Amino acid sequence: MIKEADRIIDLNGEWKLSNKDNTIRTTANVPGQVHLDLIEAGILEDDLYFGTNYVKESSRAIIHDTWTLEREFEIQGQNFDFAVLDCEGLDTFATVFVNDIEIAQTENQFRRYLLDVANAVKHGQNTIRIRFEDATQMAKDKAEKYPYYVPDMFNMSDAQHGFPRRNMIRKEQCSFSWDWGPAFAPCGIWRPISLRLDKDGLLISKWWGSSFHEDKKLWSIEINIETRSTHKQYLLVAVEIKNGKDQTPSDSALAHTTKTLTVESGTNLVTVKLEISDDRVQRWWPRGFGAQHLYEVVATVSAMRDYGKTPIVVGLRSFWLGFRTCSLVQEPVGEKGATFHFEVNDVPIFAKGTNWIPGHVFDRLMTTDNKRYLLESCAQANMNMIRVWGGGRYETEEFYSLCDRLGIMVWQEFMFACALCPVDKPFLENVELEVTDQVSRLMCHSSIVLWSGNNENQEFMVKGWDKATIQNPYLFAIDYYKLNVETILGALSKVDKSRSFISSSPSAGMISCDPFTERYVLEDSERGLYGDIHFYDYKHNGLLAEHYPNSRFVSEYGAQSMPSFPLLREVAPSREWHPRSALMVHRNHHGNGQQEMIQQIELQFELPPALSKYYHADPSLSLALPEKNRGALMDGFCYLTQCAQARSITAQTEHYRRGNGLPIHTMGALYWQLNDIWPGPTWSSIENNGNWKPLHYFMRNAFQDIVVTGFQPPKSHDVHIHVSVCSPEAVSGSLGYRTLHVASGELSDFNRVPFSIPGQGSKQVVVIPELRSVGGKDPSFVIFAEAELDAVSGANGPSIARMLPQIYPVERPFPLSLLEQDPALVVEDFVLTEKDLHAYEIQFTMTATAATAGFVVLRWIAHVQGWFSDNGFWLLKGEPKKILFSGRKNHVHDMPALTTDDLVLLSLSTVVRDADLARTADNP
Repeated sequence: MIKEADRIIDLNGEWKLSNKDNTIRTTANVPGQVHLDLIEAGILEDDLYFGTNYVKESSRAIIHDTWTLEREFEIQGQNFDFAVLDCEGLDTFATVFVNDIEIAQTENQFRRYLLDVANAVKHGQNTIRIRFEDATQMAKDKAEKYPYYVPDMFNMSDAQHGFPRRNMIRKEQCSFSWDWGPAFAPCGIWRPISLRLDKDGLLISKWWGSSFHEDKKLWSIEINIETRSTHKQYLLVAVEIKNGKDQTPSDSALAHTTKTLTVESGTNLVTVKLEISDDRVQRWWPRGFGAQHLYEVVATVSAMRDYGKTPIVVGLRSFWLGFRTCSLVQEPVGEKGATFHFEVNDVPIFAKGTNWIPGHVFDRLMTTDNKRYLLESCAQANMNMIRVWGGGRYETEEFYSLCDRLGIMVWQEFMFACALCPVDKPFLENVELEVTDQVSRLMCHSSIVLWSGNNENQEFMVKGWDKATIQNPYLFAIDYYKLNVETILGALSKVDKSRSFISSSPSAGMISCDPFTERYVLEDSERGLYGDIHFYDYKHNGLLAEHYPNSRFVSEYGAQSMPSFPLLREVAPSREWHPRSALMVHRNHHGNGQQEMIQQIELQFELPPALSKYYHADPSLSLALPEKNRGALMDGFCYLTQCAQARSITAQTEHYRRGNGLPIHTMGALYWQLNDIWPGPTWSSIENNGNWKPLHYFMRNAFQDIVVTGFQPPKSHDVHIHVSVCSPEAVSGSLGYRTLHVASGELSDFNRVPFSIPGQGSKQVVVIPELRSVGGKDPSFVIFAEAELDAVSGANGPSIARMLPQIYPVERPFPLSLLEQDPALVVEDFVLTEKDLHAYEIQFTMTATAATAGFVVLRWIAHVQGWFSDNGFWLLKGEPKKILFSGRKNHVHDMPALTTDDLVLLSLSTVVRDADLARTADNP
């Protein structure tokens, strides 16, 4: 929060918008982007997310036009000496005019521009006009003028339907398109804008604050204030730490200091430190390791024209701060390799989490409520880290404040991804100012534990993703160092020295911290032993552990799935409801992605012949089917892709959890990706409308503090069951398991064995020998396991950690024909309860009355925001299961009138039943 005494003129709100030839004139809403204004004015009539509208000429014409935003404002009252136009975000190539005087030209979406307009503004009415140029053309122009080709990966994927040369400019890289989203390359005043005037010859132009550990017993809070003054004067700066509790404001001070400073005429930077002993504060911890103690820091600046005169308050800033140390530990281990793990307050943390991308093409539509819901979903899924990916945008204050309060550590990347960059002087100076602006803004947030220079640029260069880097590796290695080490790290080190830095992810580890020297190149035998890795495998069965890497830290891994059919139906006409229709292929920006999803389904499940043939047939043949049939078949396909995705990525995550107890000592797993930017085939675990895919439910289990996992070693018929622990405390208990022979329905009794696992360790508890069927029946089994923990009990009895059911054997597809009998699912005891102004709960019981149901997925007919206590589960015949749905209201008084009729139940039996709908004359 920043308060300034009557010296800010808010310029947000209604502006006028026009294009280059004035054929379009309408109102605009600031902050925002031009596309939104045209949609709200009804000028852009097409739903940009529907079908292929995003590549239509009418959509692309918006990008290629020049747009001007204009408004009037009035200055009343006192005289002023300084007038600063505070532009928190201009996207991207803007020329700013005030009263027809050109003030500045900008070319960085991520910078905060403080523009001196004192000689342009006047008392009374004023006009501000900002003209935005086509960023895609500007990028091309810069590339053509640059002395040599700088690769940007564009030539690697025609499937993205985007624009080239994004790397030449400082704009959100994915706005030129990515393999999970469209290209809109928007422009506009995308963050707040205001005019700041001085008071009595003093203007506070910038604040930033941070904390750091002086030694084991002392903390320092540092407040930096940039001022502009017309003359020498005295400032009284007071800083206090409020004695807050449970993250609520308090009137009492835990510590405070007051300092009198002298500022001279011109620009001044003043710094005030407040020290507090360690024993007077409680530490901030990542979730799962302790509480998220936060303290409010309040800084007040008062001005005195003469020393000793009565001070006048001219500015106040407050923010919430947590006391913690953090570091990324990369230390040699064994004969070869180095650790890669995070320590907070000197405690090693196993990082469990995901990757964050922009939540909407247009930033204004990604509201704080949307971010809160997504981050709360992370917390609900037992995550303690999120990686803000480098191809998107730096997030808002609210995002990082939510992470602070939820105990979610942030791996923060600078906004560079999958490309190399120019290194001419203007570009590097532009980046240096960007880094300074963003780090100054964000460094007060305790949740941020790492700065990373980029996403995959180092690997792009080293592995020769573009042949140019192979033909001249020395040139691009020098360029890479200039940008990422000399410029980004150089600027970062001047502002924040309290956090670790890596130049890229994935990384090859450090050779030396001083001088800063990275390894860059690894031998095949060294992969995983140094740094972090990204891993994707679209060829093999995602359940086979032999294809997973062994690594210290895996910061990206993932598999695609479709969105749920009700969401897909909103953006796809019925003629395109086939897995390989022209629209599905077009909308999947990952080349060959649709075929790879079909392949993964068939590696994991043996489909009914008619369904398999339908997936591989000419999509146009599906038009012979009634629309209802095509809808049911597409619904089943979307469901199967989500089942395959959930099983694959969870099995891989469980491998990394087990790796924590192996010599590789894995200490982090961040899957790709959390959220969606639009409805389409992507790697996300949460859909564009907030609906949790089965993957998110499965990850909630895989990221439990204590997790039970099972896998089949390569060339083995045994199943190994492990228990893994994240917390520092050892655990003990008994592990029970039982097996279901699917063909006969025979369910074994529980077998139990004791176990004891060291803190932050993993250990094999039992080996289940080869399971054999009787009487020549199909040998498919489902294994259920659970750990009952000693000395950990709650109101409902002992604490139990359950393994996600494992289909055995994994090396062969599971025959869906084994589940052809309708399980006759019944929902009973349905009770809806309002919890508070923002939430409600629904409890009910489910039973499979006729046969076992596999991978039961629950959803509502109409979209409802919230999550179930379990989803994607096996429901044994005759064994009731209690379900709780935790709902989020759209509005305070908006209680949904949901009943059992609103609940949709899908299972593998549904897919078998609907397979007959695929039969046509060409597919008998």
